[in-house]
Amino acid sequence: MDIKTIKELIKNGESVNVELKLSFSDEVIISLVAMANHRGGVVIVGVSDDRKIKGIDLNRESVRRWASEIRSKTQPFLSVEIEK
Repeated sequence: MDIKTIKELIKNGESVNVELKLSFSDEVIISLVAMANHRGGVVIVGVSDDRKIKGIDLNRESVRRWASEIRSKTQPFLSVEIEK
């Protein structure tokens, strides 16, 4: 997904298909499961509920850790695409 699309999603705020989360947590995983059970969607981490971009520290290891945590906490496991 390109940066223009991401900014547009943030500008439009949360919806059935878009969740904004300040940090990675179990809430992110719950949102992913809900979206997987519906029609799919996008969770954007590093953005507050009031659509302010706060950012996060993200590196290769944290992406691996997030993917591993998502897989270990979902059954059947979710295979997600994590973009930086």
